[in-house]
Amino acid sequence: MAGKKLGVGLIGLGSISFAHEAGFGEMGEACEIVALCDINEEEINSRIGMYAAAKGYTRYLDLLDNPAVDMVDITVPHELHYETAKAALEKGRHVLVEKPITVRSEHGAELIALAKQKGLKFSVAENTHFVTAYLKAEEILKQGILGDILTVRTLIAGSEVHRIKDPNLWHGKAPYGGVILDSAVHNFYLFKWLFGGVRDVLGFASKLVPEGEVEDNGLILGHLANGAEYQLNTSCTFEIPWTERVEIYGSQGGMIIDQLADPVARYYLGSNDYDGVILEGVPFDPLGWKFASMVEEIRDFVLAIIEDRPPRVDPADALYALKAVEAVEKSIEQKEVVSL
Repeated sequence: MAGKKLGVGLIGLGSISFAHEAGFGEMGEACEIVALCDINEEEINSRIGMYAAAKGYTRYLDLLDNPAVDMVDITVPHELHYETAKAALEKGRHVLVEKPITVRSEHGAELIALAKQKGLKFSVAENTHFVTAYLKAEEILKQGILGDILTVRTLIAGSEVHRIKDPNLWHGKAPYGGVILDSAVHNFYLFKWLFGGVRDVLGFASKLVPEGEVEDNGLILGHLANGAEYQLNTSCTFEIPWTERVEIYGSQGGMIIDQLADPVARYYLGSNDYDGVILEGVPFDPLGWKFASMVEEIRDFVLAIIEDRPPRVDPADALYALKAVEAVEKSIEQKEVVSL
């Protein structure tokens, strides 16, 4: 890649793509967007003018025939991740695909093996690993300040009600998956990263929006790798700004992270520590924290290609998160605990 900018092809121009696009824009000295693809031709026309050298496509296979494309960024609906990423890898393109890696774990494993065989960079746009509060939490956990971890509680919540009710959108429709596939993969990735993963799952799901075809609320209980208990809640029916909350309780103290709270992150050492310790360097930014983490994930992947190093997000960990979700789906169906 010496002396040449990395040519980027965007496949899928939905709402999530704007953060990805901004990430590539910030890396303008290292890469440039040379191709855009979406089934909506009006969306292509509204955005292609920003890029002098870019070409527009309504078929991703045509985009992959463009020799200027070195890597693709895939933000299509979940069900289409596998076929799109597989085609791109087979064409010799580096691939960054939005989470979940695929909707079936065997397909995710196939993509990882294919990328390795081809000698290509392949990763999943898992912004969790780029959220400032979680990076700071990792430092506290490594120092052992909280003692032995006993309980972890997480919440990912916001509203997709308007999208679920829109018959023209895929959100809330089978076979693309409900809120557990869409959101719980983030927390299972977090559990793998910070706590070594989970031992088992017990899942519960409900559907509050009648227009939806899949669950819009989920509750998952179980044990982390060290035997600690966890509670994972996710909902796309909460009429609040999209947020994430993580509570970590240990034998010596506890930490609370909440993207809608100011300060965002604080830890406490014992039951009499009413003031706690604020985690410095974690900005209160309820509107932009997620966007910023997505920009950083793009930056990391571009640099991974240029520097010929592994991306920070190992696709095997994203695959692990998907397998955990599959275990949850099995648990809900069988109404029993499922071990991983």
